[in-house]
Amino acid sequence: MPNPIIVTQTSKGSIKAVAASMTWQEIDAVVDGFSFEESELRTDDSLRWLRKLNPLVAPLATTTEPGQTLVFCPIGNLHRLPLHALEIDGELLIKRNPIVYCSSLTVLNVVFKARKAAEQQRAKTSSNTTNNNNSIHASLFGDPPSQPGKKALASLARKLHTTAQTGDASTSSNVSAALTDPALTLLHYHGHVTFQEGDPKDHGLELDDRRFTLRDIFDLAPLPSPQGYHATLLGCGSGMSKTTVSNDVLGLVPAFLYAGASSTVSALWPFDDKDAAMYTRVFYEGWGDGVVDLAKRNQKAVLAVREKRPSLYCWGAFVVNGWWMMRG
Repeated sequence: MPNPIIVTQTSKGSIKAVAASMTWQEIDAVVDGFSFEESELRTDDSLRWLRKLNPLVAPLATTTEPGQTLVFCPIGNLHRLPLHALEIDGELLIKRNPIVYCSSLTVLNVVFKARKAAEQQRAKTSSNTTNNNNSIHASLFGDPPSQPGKKALASLARKLHTTAQTGDASTSSNVSAALTDPALTLLHYHGHVTFQEGDPKDHGLELDDRRFTLRDIFDLAPLPSPQGYHATLLGCGSGMSKTTVSNDVLGLVPAFLYAGASSTVSALWPFDDKDAAMYTRVFYEGWGDGVVDLAKRNQKAVLAVREKRPSLYCWGAFVVNGWWMMRG
């Protein structure tokens, strides 16, 4: 089997293809040997093992510039790994560049167009009203398992001038109503998530009345008009997924993108809720001040967690998927 080809395309359309200096067998060995157990992720051994994949991003040293937003479209089980924790010339990739993930460039194009159409529609609607202060239409849900998490959710609700729906208000019917609201711009969930690799369609948000699964999300879609909202899914393993034989990805993130979201924040493995609380505070700083760059916000939040908690387990899980620019 030939070595994998690493293809980069710039915003100006320039395309470069380079053969990786690793074989697929070597890559599969690293992927299969990477442990998502907390005890392993907290050790330096985890990073050393992961960085055997550094040759995959080495070509970016000459094809990209520091500070440019990079969109990763990995194939197979590579999408499960925190590729932003790799290094280029000894520098942490997420420190060098904001990073966005997508399951396919087709999906990226679809969610970009959905967000653009939705924002154009909202701009037209607001221009016909006397009140233009409603650019943020947020719905917040969940029951964070820690006091820092609860405080972060309450603080975000105050910042966005809304009320977080917690306890018996965090229900499947209320989440469904939020997701079908054409005015929705932000959905934030902070609570428990369950992932079952044997049946990823049972991957879901643990609400007060029941689990809100992929089946529920697919039942809502396709919606009659593009929404283009952003969904932050802060639950343990919210970004976990399974790749089918046709290389399709099944999980909460692709389900939300299918059902109207244009971007998501999720976690590649179960996390310490204190880290999610810290991430939330930094990620939403200044939200509502105009154009939002989700990639740069994620970069800032991930590095803030890493500064306080340097173990890969604490900061490596948080990722952005989809189109990263929006009005907030």
